[in-house]
Amino acid sequence: MRSLLLISVVCLAAGLIILFTYCHGTTSMSAGYPLSGMSVHLDMTTTGVPALLGLPLTLGGAGLLLIAWCAAIFTRND
Repeated sequence: MRSLLLISVVCLAAGLIILFTYCHGTTSMSAGYPLSGMSVHLDMTTTGVPALLGLPLTLGGAGLLLIAWCAAIFTRND
């Protein structure tokens, strides 16, 4: 189970690093009164090979992390 957890974290981190390293975008935040008027906007675009590698790595890492989490909860550790 430890190896599954390690692989999932490495895949998730690698996918996010690839996606955020090669992205083009902007981030904005507007603060106002009342609080319901506040907003945060994140615009991220990744194109080409980094998008083809980063997205499956991120999704696969998240899926493996979910499997490792469920295995940690439902398996016996005697």
